[in-house]
Amino acid sequence: MKKLIIALLLCFPIHVFSQGWSFEYSIGYGTYQLDDIKELQRTMINKRGLKETDAFPGHITHSLSVGYNTGFHSMGSTFSYLTTGGRLHRADFSGSYTVDMITNGYRIGVFYRHYIPTGHTPLSVYFQVTPGVIISNLDMKEQIKVYSQLDKKNTNLKGFGIYLEPTIGLKYQLSDRLYCSLGGGYEINFPSKMKQSGLETEIEANWNGLRLYCGLIFVLPTFKK
Repeated sequence: MKKLIIALLLCFPIHVFSQGWSFEYSIGYGTYQLDDIKELQRTMINKRGLKETDAFPGHITHSLSVGYNTGFHSMGSTFSYLTTGGRLHRADFSGSYTVDMITNGYRIGVFYRHYIPTGHTPLSVYFQVTPGVIISNLDMKEQIKVYSQLDKKNTNLKGFGIYLEPTIGLKYQLSDRLYCSLGGGYEINFPSKMKQSGLETEIEANWNGLRLYCGLIFVLPTFKK
C-alpha cells in the first residue's frame, strides 16, 4: 500500500503541489460596444455642432481574483474595473463648449477554471468561464465658456447588468508559488436601462467586447507531500 501511494505521488505531483489558495492580478485590454452611449454622443454632435475628439475607444482593464486550486481545477471570486470615455469640443474667438463622457464598469463575479497539461511541465492551457454582475456609471460633464463667463453642468447615469465571459489562456510556472498567465476572451452583457436621479432612461451600458489579459498568480499551498 505504501509503495502504491509513493508511486502515485511521483507520477502525479501536480495534484499535490497545485492545491492551495491563489491570488491573481491581471492587467489587460478591452474593447467596448456601448451602442446607446455612443449614439447619445452622436446626437449631441448633430444637434449642437460639436466635434468628436474621442469616441469610447478600447482601454486598459484591471482584475483581481481570489480562488482555490485543487488538481486541475480552480474556482473563486473576481473583481474587474473597466473604463473608457468620449469627448466633444468646439471653440471660437468668443469661447468654447466641451462635453466629457466618462464611462466606468465595475464587475463582480465568480469563476471556474480548468487546466490542461501540455506535456511541457511548467506550461498549461486553461479554459475559464466567469458569470457575474456589472455596475455601470456614466458621468457627463458639460462646460460652456463665453468670454469671461463659465457655466458647468454634470449629469450622472447608473446601470446594472449581468455578464458572462468565456476565456482561454496559458499559465507558466516561474517558481514553486509564482505563475504568470496570458489569456483572451469575450464578454457578453445583458444590461438593464440606466437611471438618472432614480428615473429610468432608454440608455443601456452594453460592455460587449474582446478581453485580453496578462497576469501574475501567487499560490499559497494548503497541502504538501
